[in-house]
Amino acid sequence: MNLFFRRAALCLIGNFVLAIGVAVTVKADMGITPVNSIAFVLSRVFSLDHGLMTGVIYAGYVLIQLAILRREFRINNLLQGGAALVFGWFVFLCNHALVFLVPQLYPVRLLFLFAGIGIIGLGIMLYLRADILPQPAEGLILAIQKKTGWKLHNIKVVFDSSVVVIAAAISFIITKEIVGIREGTLISMIGIGKCMGFFNRHLGGKIDALFRLQV
Repeated sequence: MNLFFRRAALCLIGNFVLAIGVAVTVKADMGITPVNSIAFVLSRVFSLDHGLMTGVIYAGYVLIQLAILRREFRINNLLQGGAALVFGWFVFLCNHALVFLVPQLYPVRLLFLFAGIGIIGLGIMLYLRADILPQPAEGLILAIQKKTGWKLHNIKVVFDSSVVVIAAAISFIITKEIVGIREGTLISMIGIGKCMGFFNRHLGGKIDALFRLQV
């Protein structure tokens, strides 16, 4: 039971760090990260809170998992929906906490983008080390892998590309312009995985020891 609570604490910390990274990349205003692109575009197009839309879209990913897996869908996977709402709330808090930051110069915005990518990579590494629940987007990718047998990294590339195309299409159809999809989106597609791998190699063992995850 103590191990579970330590893992749960690490999972929450990782999700909060991830939310900070998402908020920082939003402040950079150079293009949202692929996995958050649909929620961001919908929040801008319909003037809704970004955190709220993140929770809604992530809950939608859980429903898609249910449609894909059907009888193989486990009840505990529904917890991803609750985790999605918690993450959406974290994004809401972080966006409002950083509302005073409005970088104007392109080099400063680029710095925000790279900082956000690094923070997102760290957050993903932390909650994956907890090994409790994947984020709904990753849960969907795992569900697709289970049904198709395709390689995980190939599914990730297709997934990221698909959500960006969907987000761009929604934006263009409703506003006649592309909102939130820019050079930063492509940089994020490349950089987040590399940052996650870097932190996993250099901090993974220390995180395990700090939270006493090995029994």
